[in-house]
Amino acid sequence: MGRPGGVVLGVAGAAALIAGLTIFARAAGFGRIVVFSRTVGQTCLGDTYQSVNTVPNIVFEIVAGGALASLVVPLLAGAITMGDRERARQISAALLTWTVLALTPMALLVVVFAEPIATLLLGAKNCTGAVEVGASMLRVFAPQVVLYGVGIVLTGVLQAHRRFGGAALAPLLSSLVVMAAYVVFALRTPDDTDIDSLGLEGELVLSVGTTLGVAVLALSLLVPSRHLGLRLRPTLRFPAGVAARAGRLAAAGVAALVAQQIAVTVALVLGNGAGVPAGSVTVFTYAQTIYLLPWAVLSVPIATSVFQRLADRYAAGDDPSYARTLSAATRAVVLTALLSAAVLVAAAEPIARLLVESAPGRPSVGPLADGIAAFAPGLVGYGLFALLSRALYSRGEAKSTALACVAGWLAVVAADLVLAAQFPPEQRVLVLAAGNSIGMTLLGAALLAVVARRAGRPALGGVGSAVAGGTLCAVVSATAGWLLAERLDGPGLIGILVSGAAVTLCVVALFGAMMVVVARAELRAALSFVRRGRTPVASDRKESR
Repeated sequence: MGRPGGVVLGVAGAAALIAGLTIFARAAGFGRIVVFSRTVGQTCLGDTYQSVNTVPNIVFEIVAGGALASLVVPLLAGAITMGDRERARQISAALLTWTVLALTPMALLVVVFAEPIATLLLGAKNCTGAVEVGASMLRVFAPQVVLYGVGIVLTGVLQAHRRFGGAALAPLLSSLVVMAAYVVFALRTPDDTDIDSLGLEGELVLSVGTTLGVAVLALSLLVPSRHLGLRLRPTLRFPAGVAARAGRLAAAGVAALVAQQIAVTVALVLGNGAGVPAGSVTVFTYAQTIYLLPWAVLSVPIATSVFQRLADRYAAGDDPSYARTLSAATRAVVLTALLSAAVLVAAAEPIARLLVESAPGRPSVGPLADGIAAFAPGLVGYGLFALLSRALYSRGEAKSTALACVAGWLAVVAADLVLAAQFPPEQRVLVLAAGNSIGMTLLGAALLAVVARRAGRPALGGVGSAVAGGTLCAVVSATAGWLLAERLDGPGLIGILVSGAAVTLCVVALFGAMMVVVARAELRAALSFVRRGRTPVASDRKESR
């Protein structure tokens, strides 16, 4: 039997590896939107590209994304723990085969119905030629549906075998390819190119280059997957008993992701609605990318690294270890998300200036800053979603998890529709970002309730104190940082960078100092988990009584 210290150190080491590679990948993703803003910009072409490029991901997520994300690791955990490589190989091969078979017809349907889909998304937009160009691009984007499926299966297989590096590195490679496409587009087209002056060459550079980026994302995972030695071959047969469990988990995952993609579709339709300024969907996409940056760098590495461990502990019947690990991980996610939200609110203006000041298209610093700030409060709920959905799936709690997720995403839809009716079209980016935060907060709260009911209160020991203390610190530090940003609003790139750095340091320092005073135990537990993977047994047990 292995030493517990080695187990948690392994979790912390995996989180550090994922976080390190994810930082590079997300930095490249940030660079990608910077390049996009300086080449395509907040234009009709930018909105058209961003809208139709979302469609393959929507189709993939509805058909298979939620199912695959929720079942690959749990299905493989038992076989890997028992050392049954043949069973692991057969499960992996069957998942990959069924994924390709299910998604290929969906990709073909996207090709066939490209024009009606483009009309749904872009028909109300006051941009001549948007539907035609959008449909043409969408046909080239269609293979992404299958590529996303291959990528998520291979990612799950690698993570189940605790091989985190390749899965974290793939987005970096993808971003580099897509950035190269944007640069080629800028070099091959005039500076003022928009949708009404776009030639076939420019269109193909964007559409083919983007699809090549997704191909790199998926196919680069074949290299680390081969090192597992599983020798995957096409097969439709799962090992005995696996297909039924896969079906239960898949149904739950699909239900949650259908609701999520309904929310995405509603946001796209509202963002392209009548009277909404050109470039709004592009600006919304920028704001969402900034919002997802701390989530991917901080919350997801914690959630991903403990997923396999939670599945193993539950399979072994070790409920105390499961509860201690989840409690420490949840506190870490809550506090890092609150700190990140405070930084985004305070630094929204410098970030927006860095991205879109003097960029082609509609002036968008104000709308982008508003969108970033409005997205920020949703980080806590979305971070809890990343962790707690995995924790519940590791226990086989598919139905209750799905219900919580569906409720959260439908709350996003409801909030978007209500707010869009109350605010003018010029504030559509702010409205959509705020709607997302409302829904994600409700989603996080719902998942906390499910975990407390299914895993017991010890699994959330200390989380309430972390939320209360962290929220107070986040509000105060964000306010101080925002006031500082108002005073440091200097001109030029140097002024933007100085302002952003000073605001970030101010928020982090004040947040940390206040946490030492108002929630020292929760801060210590979260830092211990993030740095070393330690789960303080004594304090957890005391707090959970």
